[in-house]
Amino acid sequence: MFGSTNYPFNFSNRRGIPLIESTNVTADSTNVVITLPNKVFRGLNDKGLVLFKLNQSIPEASNTLPIVFSSNDYTQPLTNIGGTEVTGETVIATGVYLIYYDKYANIMQLLTAQA
Repeated sequence: MFGSTNYPFNFSNRRGIPLIESTNVTADSTNVVITLPNKVFRGLNDKGLVLFKLNQSIPEASNTLPIVFSSNDYTQPLTNIGGTEVTGETVIATGVYLIYYDKYANIMQLLTAQA
């Protein structure tokens, strides 16, 4: 029966998967930094799925550098399912990517990729 507490998975993703968009992409000598709006995770649950829209291209010269997200002067590395760092060559195109996040375990894990 839908809506019953006997089936808690019916309540999953009730309001949909939130969408977060990049505001800037820069590269330094160690990382590709994707900037997100301040307080972007404030209203989200502690963990779950998020759609990430990359609005700017990753600079080609930085394809081998790891990607980190930056928001509120805090950086968080983006990892693959196996826990390895995602590099610029994995996220090569602007578009929408599916990411799993866990605020307290400091996990940002890429579930889909362009390759």
